[in-house]
Amino acid sequence: MDLLNSSSRQFRLLVSGALACFPRPEFSDSFVTYDIITPIAALGLIEGIHWKPAIRWRIHTIHLLAPPQMTDLQVPRGAVRAIAEPRWALDFNFELTSRTGPRDSVEAHEAMFIRKARRMPSRQGFLGLSDFPAAMRLVPTVVPLIRTVAVPDVDFGWLPFERVPQDTRRFRYFRARSRAGEVVLPTAGENVFS
Repeated sequence: MDLLNSSSRQFRLLVSGALACFPRPEFSDSFVTYDIITPIAALGLIEGIHWKPAIRWRIHTIHLLAPPQMTDLQVPRGAVRAIAEPRWALDFNFELTSRTGPRDSVEAHEAMFIRKARRMPSRQGFLGLSDFPAAMRLVPTVVPLIRTVAVPDVDFGWLPFERVPQDTRRFRYFRARSRAGEVVLPTAGENVFS
């Protein structure tokens, strides 16, 4: 397998819903969300469309299409502080891993992902909690993004970036900062801590 040409083109997925809650671990008696979708949750949505051991998805940018608006509510599980009317665009691609087989290629996995993304139902996956379904749509990366209002520059603090490979119960974190409505994610191992 030629690992020099092992990266796919970039994709963009629009993600929205009525509510979202990506629970912070420091609140044990209620569900209090991070202010934006976490990279781990975003990765789960993408892998829900297409995942194979031969590929590894990498998210590059989270575009904030609306500023986070918090709301408090009760669900059967208890009190929830959630994001109301969340809207994001995710820019991402994949790389082939060392687990590729003779039938794996960048082109084959791109085609499978696009086919599955176009066929997926309008509601697939969840925005943190199973009470909050996600709406997702694959769009070309050249399509301009529409923001409801200008999104200010914000420091969202430390967000879980990825699981520690040797201990999947632990996370690596990164400092999430929005500039002009974009949160650029670090490359693996760059400016992250565990």
